[in-house]
Amino acid sequence: MADKIIMPQLGESIAEGTIVRWLKHPGDAVRKDENILVISTDKVEAEIPAPAAGVLLSIDVGEGKTVGVGTVLGWLGASGERSSGVPPASVPVTRAPTRALPADEPQRQLEEKPGYFQLPTHAQAAGGRFVSPLVRRIAAESGVSDAELDALAGTGNNGRVTKKDLLSYVEDKRAGRVKAPAPVARPAVVTETSLPQPSTPTVPIPMGAREVVKPASTMRKAIMQNMVASKQTSAHVHTFFDVDWTNVEKIRRAHKDRFKAEEGVSLTYTVFMAAAVAQCLRRHSYLNAEIRGGELVFKSDVHLGMAVAIDGPEPGLMVPVMKNADQMNLRGLARAIADLATRVRAKKVRPDELSGSSFTITNPGNFGSIIGTPIINQPNVAILAMGKIEKKPVVLEVDGTDVIAVRLKSVIALGFDHRLVDGLTADQFMADVVKTIESWSTVP
Repeated sequence: MADKIIMPQLGESIAEGTIVRWLKHPGDAVRKDENILVISTDKVEAEIPAPAAGVLLSIDVGEGKTVGVGTVLGWLGASGERSSGVPPASVPVTRAPTRALPADEPQRQLEEKPGYFQLPTHAQAAGGRFVSPLVRRIAAESGVSDAELDALAGTGNNGRVTKKDLLSYVEDKRAGRVKAPAPVARPAVVTETSLPQPSTPTVPIPMGAREVVKPASTMRKAIMQNMVASKQTSAHVHTFFDVDWTNVEKIRRAHKDRFKAEEGVSLTYTVFMAAAVAQCLRRHSYLNAEIRGGELVFKSDVHLGMAVAIDGPEPGLMVPVMKNADQMNLRGLARAIADLATRVRAKKVRPDELSGSSFTITNPGNFGSIIGTPIINQPNVAILAMGKIEKKPVVLEVDGTDVIAVRLKSVIALGFDHRLVDGLTADQFMADVVKTIESWSTVP
């Protein structure tokens, strides 16, 4: 029986995607998990693997088309096989080259004619070449016009302008190595109520001298909606705890070189925090839960979401998920964190790795933040933020005497949903996390 190729959900906030390129033609043999097409959203451009082995029977959604999550993009099966979703042999679905459409041709007739394929307006440059949502978003944010995109030589498939092409052009433009086309002069708007202009000469203010106005990107709109929705859904409360990393630092210093040589990744503070949180969640079920309608869902598996900073299509965060994190040791967690972060930034993360978290960790301390009040990543009921880890003077009691010592300290914050998690429950969990970190004795 033929298998569907479905438009995946590349992140919990993504509702649609654009077909950038099919890597296979109808009739080509395909291995399971072999990449068969490239999909782009305003958040990520990713290669999508085949759900099964077989032959690509049909391509139902052509390159340049934007469709919703769950749309059938094509079919895989045995050679010569057909299913109810595959067009009859008399109407082959192929990737015909893009060409101009007759201006007087009715749209209905165009859709019925094999070989004609019209790119969506939002994905075309002035010259008719395909422009991915990612490239178009960067162009809009960098002040690159359609005329400039049209004139820009692309190194991608069929001359497509890639992100690298555009960023190189933007850098050259800012450095004065290229000259952008002059803006088209617009006629002045004159109304019946226009008043005579004063004879005194005025000094024009250059456009953009006081402010820059640009439309919100699809990614930014999704973030806006998700943050507001989370605040409207969950009763957010935050609690803050000091944690002493001095003991962990001794372990890191003693083993970080050997660890890096053996595993190829660094033994970071985030790795220790992920391990501590994963273990503590097994003892505090109310933090590893979900409110689903009128029911409380307590989860046996710990799936940790890790916020990863990205630069494109604009600065933001993605949250890949480490499944069954409580079953991993320090080495496994270190490899998983490094692997997911690398593939997120390289746009190689799989769709199923961007959803399904039961708890989320974010580390703004990497950028110098001392403390934060993170918004819960729905449908989780809690999120933990790590603050900057730094040396601080603290008062310790040694043999009954108060002494001042230098310790490696930070503040960690827990944002929790007060509908399910009470203050006592949250504080007990945080106290357990702090105790686990401060009493660490395991050599990785």
